Amino acid sequence: MYNKLKASLMVLLGCPLICISMQSQAEWVEWILDPTIELRGENNVNLSSFSADEESDEALRLVLDGGRYFQMSDSSRLRLSAEFEAETYNEFDLLNSVAISGKLAVIHKFGLGPKVPWISPYLTYGYMDVKDDIRSGNFGDIGIAAGKRLTDRFDMSGSLEYSKSNGKRGIQIVPPISSDVFDQNRWTAAIEGNFLLTNRLILLGAVKHYDGDFISACTTGNVGTVLELEDVQAITADAVFGGCVYRLDGDGNSASLDLGYATGRHSSLNIGAEYLAGKADVLEYHNTIFRASFMYSY
Repeated sequence: MYNKLKASLMVLLGCPLICISMQSQAEWVEWILDPTIELRGENNVNLSSFSADEESDEALRLVLDGGRYFQMSDSSRLRLSAEFEAETYNEFDLLNSVAISGKLAVIHKFGLGPKVPWISPYLTYGYMDVKDDIRSGNFGDIGIAAGKRLTDRFDMSGSLEYSKSNGKRGIQIVPPISSDVFDQNRWTAAIEGNFLLTNRLILLGAVKHYDGDFISACTTGNVGTVLELEDVQAITADAVFGGCVYRLDGDGNSASLDLGYATGRHSSLNIGAEYLAGKADVLEYHNTIFRASFMYSY
């Protein structure tokens, strides 16, 4: 089923690209620049299934997202953008990273007016450089999103996304199991809603379902338990947390709630929390994330 869905997404993305190639000149263009700075805390940053192995940490993240919108027709726009992201951790500095990526998206509205539904196929590709080198590699997403404003204060959207990342090969510690832990493929389905509480205050909620690869870590004493209970797809030594890091196929769900306060026409302060619960064949994985951020939209 996933192969058919992936093929369908390719077709959806291909159709707008054909239209773009036929467009001789955009009617108008609009520059965009959206910097964000975020402070995040996680109580299980290594996503361990064993409570005694869980590690917590805080990270500071900076994102610079910039590009242009091009008007393709009265109801369609093309977005071309590039994003730079840098992240630094308080304790586990081997997770520090920088990433750069490019995004292509087409946004189409089915008519005029604020309550008209919209649809947006998109494609992202980039490279992440991590201090722990085997985690470095390229990544990409292909997906489609759609949404609609239901009332003057409430709108909803949904999305389906396929993501793929390629890391570097680690040391093989359990032959013949692969050591390509950071080669991952995953599907994500999401539903999001935004509710305007006041002219300055907005409440944002989201639920997501994940199906595919995920990464976990465990100490040396629990490696045997993992190998006995799970179909481990890849495993290698872990320089970040010690012990091992491994890749499994499983599924999970997350729920998040964020509150945003507009500090001006182009800026906002935001606080929020997210809870993630996942499961492989037997073992379960949980993580709670708290975040605070400042966003500016030019």
